[in-house]
Amino acid sequence: MNIFKEIFTTEGRLNRKKFFMYYLAVTIMGATATFVTSCMATLLTGDPNGSLVKMITVTWAVLATAGACMLMARRLHDLNKNGGLFLVSFIPVVGLIFMAYLFFAEGTAGWNDYGKDPLAQ
Repeated sequence: MNIFKEIFTTEGRLNRKKFFMYYLAVTIMGATATFVTSCMATLLTGDPNGSLVKMITVTWAVLATAGACMLMARRLHDLNKNGGLFLVSFIPVVGLIFMAYLFFAEGTAGWNDYGKDPLAQ
């Protein structure tokens, strides 16, 4: 399956290893795309604080954040929890603890409310 289809969906479950790998990929892709396009916009306009640079940066940040939220929702599904709990990650300090939980908590063995065990595939 295409990595973008894996990241930009909330259907199904996601085990710890894939969650870490996809989350890392989203972070790297978002940072790299933002840096490259911002540099290009700065070269074209000559203004590093211009509206084009800001617009591009915000666009990539929104896409990366959306992908990360969808990954968290799928990881929560693996823990047999509602995907909407990803909103906890936006609370300062509590969000860091929550992310550690997502990275290290073992998923539900076998079937749960969100589908079959991704490790059984």
